[in-house]
Amino acid sequence: MAAGQIPRSTIALMYHAVGSVPTGPGGDPHYTVELPRFAAQLALCIRSAGATISARDWIAGKSGVIFTFDDGHESNYYAAFPALADAGARADFFVNPAQVGTPGYASWAQLREMAQGGMSIQSHGYDHSYFLTELSPHHLREDLRRARAEIEQQVGQPVTLLAPPGGRSPARLEHVARECGYTHVLDSKPGRVVAGDQRTLSRLAVTAQLEIGSLQSWLRRGNTAILRAQVRYSVLDFAKRALGDDAYRNLRKRLLGNPVS
Repeated sequence: MAAGQIPRSTIALMYHAVGSVPTGPGGDPHYTVELPRFAAQLALCIRSAGATISARDWIAGKSGVIFTFDDGHESNYYAAFPALADAGARADFFVNPAQVGTPGYASWAQLREMAQGGMSIQSHGYDHSYFLTELSPHHLREDLRRARAEIEQQVGQPVTLLAPPGGRSPARLEHVARECGYTHVLDSKPGRVVAGDQRTLSRLAVTAQLEIGSLQSWLRRGNTAILRAQVRYSVLDFAKRALGDDAYRNLRKRLLGNPVS
């Protein structure tokens, strides 16, 4: 990059389910974005940045707003995938092999169809029933390798990206992930993504109630909207660490009436 040149940067959005509020397994109403709202957000990002792309595309040198989806909910196939395809957009879908094809989740055949349609199918760890922070170093490596191998075998494309379930990142996760064949980690800590040697990419969580004005603020450079998101994240992260995974999971379930994503 030439001296004085502004580095390529963007934001990465983290979605979960899209469409009607799910009542079955895999759905979290707090993170379920209704389809008209999702379509408006997608259109805004395309107008603002010229394209919506996957993190895989970004790492390869393309520009645009990064769209990602965690958990592999069935609505990713039935609602998000068609909307993205119709708009000429791309995204990463982070899935857990243990949940693929079970009630509420996309199947391997559906994920293969999405991959053939240009989508990036990546790793969310092997099983969403626990967090990576709960695993020993040995079992952490086993989990990451097993997830990567099974997704590659089933989908037929390289798996190089990891998004830890629930945003829980063990110490030195970036280093451990690289040992297990991943090139980058996408976490849940808000911030901009800047081209360069970053191996952990920040993401902004999209909730059911995100207003279009808030998304517009995120898309602007040099504003305080992302800083506010970072402050909120820091408070929640402190609570998670102070309470521990199980206590925080139970508290959130009582307050919101749904599981931790």
